[in-house]
This record gives sequence, C-alpha cells and structure tokens, in this order.
Amino acid sequence: MKDALHYILSEVKSKRLAKTDALDLIRQFETKTITNKSSYFNPLLHQNTSNFTEQRFSSTFIGEEFFLTDHMVKGKKMLPGVAYLEMARAAVEQAAGDLEDDQTGIRLENVLWIRPIIAGEEPIQVHIGLFLDDKGLISFEIYTEQNNAEPLLHSQGSAVLTKVADIPVIDIKALQAQCNQSVLSPIQCYEAFRSMGLSYGASHQGIEKINLGTGQALAKLFLPSSVSDTQNQFVLHPSVMDAALQTSIGLLMGAENVNNHHPMKLFLPFALDKLEIIEKCTAVMWCWVRYSEGSKSGDKMQKVDIDLCDEQGNVCVRLKGFSARSPEGET
Repeated sequence: MKDALHYILSEVKSKRLAKTDALDLIRQFETKTITNKSSYFNPLLHQNTSNFTEQRFSSTFIGEEFFLTDHMVKGKKMLPGVAYLEMARAAVEQAAGDLEDDQTGIRLENVLWIRPIIAGEEPIQVHIGLFLDDKGLISFEIYTEQNNAEPLLHSQGSAVLTKVADIPVIDIKALQAQCNQSVLSPIQCYEAFRSMGLSYGASHQGIEKINLGTGQALAKLFLPSSVSDTQNQFVLHPSVMDAALQTSIGLLMGAENVNNHHPMKLFLPFALDKLEIIEKCTAVMWCWVRYSEGSKSGDKMQKVDIDLCDEQGNVCVRLKGFSARSPEGET
C-alpha cells in the first residue's frame, strides 16, 4: 500500500502528474488542518485529515445524531452497519474527486463489520483510512483511537470505481404476486425487533409492510418524516438502508416466528460480498430480499441478496451476499 507522498512521487515519475501540480499537492498535505464549513462532506463524513502516511477522513459524533439516538442495541447507541457503507462511499468519492461523470459508479466489496461503534457520554471520533495498491484497488479501514492506544478496527473492505451499466429494472407486480403468503405490518416488525434487543426510534422505522413468499420478501420502504429534510445529504440514506437490512431480518424470522412471538436471537451485520451503487436512495422504495445462491433457510450462516428499487422498479442499490451473526454472548 502506498502512502500519500509515495503515491505523488510515483505519479510524477510516470509522468502522469506535473511537478508543479505535485508540489501543490504536497503543500496541501503539509498544511492540512481543515476546520472550516466547506470541509464538511455529509453527516457521516466530516473532515479530510490526511497526512503523509495515510489518506484519511474523520468524523466526530456527539451521540445526538438521529442515526445513533434512534438505533439502540441492548440499550446502547450503536452506529448502524449501513452507516459504514455510506462513510466508505463518501470517502472514496472525495478521494477520487467529484464523480461528475454519470457513468462512473462505486462498488464496495468484501465488507466486514468487525466490532460495533458505541456512542457514550463523550463525543467519539471515527476515522476511515483509504489505501491504493498497485492494481488500482482501494481498500478502506474504519477505526477509532482512544487514549493513545493502538487503533481499534471496526470495519474493513475494498472499493472499485466502475462504469455504470444500464439500470436494471425489476417487475414489482410480478414480485408482489410471488410474495403473497403472508404480510408483516410495521407494528409486528418493530415489536419483534424490540424483543431481540433492537430498539428503533422514529427515524429508523422505515418499513411500511413486508410481503413474504417462499425464500424471498418484498417490502415497501419510506423515508420517515422526521428526517425528510436530510434526504439530499446522503446517497445511501441510513434510514432507508437500515430498513432494507430490517427487511432481511424479517425474512430470516418468518411470519410464524413473529406471529407466535417465538424468541429470536439478536443479529448484527457481519459481512457483505458486494454493494453496487447505481443511484441514490429515494424517499419511497421497494426492497426485494431473497436467499443468495447456495444459501437457504436453516443454514448456520445465511446469506441474502437485496435490491433497493424506486417506485418504478429501477434498481438503485444492490447488495450481494449480506450476512448477519449474533454477538458474542448471545444464545
């Protein structure tokens, strides 16, 4: 992996970067103390704090952000797993420059959620480091630092800049006909989640209904009114994206367990094979969840694929091979 200085020098050596431009970049790194308003990228990515050894972005959360106050796990404010995805996406976008070309997209791969980020009484600073290898693959690490101790790794993965192909379209009516075995209401869903230790506030209750079929589910999602003014602040809006992961939990639970109030173990995001970002999340979305190829109900580690579509069925976000697991100590 190359640090910033090594990367700049290698670009000069290969004649892809003029010496004058290289000097300007080095001066920018030397004087990097970004504190003004223009450095604020979005609510999950605040500042560019890069230095000679690392391309890095940092965010400081005080614990009163909606994605913390309305995302409680076992009584603790926990940064949602989907927030890491938006953080990584935004960091890659900033590092790569403004992606003004509509045909340029970002794909995340091999994402791991290693340990959760918990907000306490004091503000918490979260960093994301980006690293570029010789093959052009970008890897990222999301970590925290406390009391001068070794960095604590929370998530990692890789990113690829891609050319966006034609937008896939899903036949929503056909899926509605297939997912006709039972319907889960939002009240049923969020009561079941609470029994697992997941307490969602208003901004994270984005499920309108979940229609269940054989090995699949189709949910209608919406951006809650309490955060409607934040829609344009994100590409992967945490409220809508979290509702998509909630839908996957609904599929794994099944109507029988929900209706019979069977106790369910707590599940948290664990791994994601691939995330394709085609368009930003809309205020109303359809979410199609089904078991990944080779995975099925009853497997020890179940994987699902998730498509998030607009109201016309145009796919905006596609997750492949998402899996969740119980935290240590859960039975």
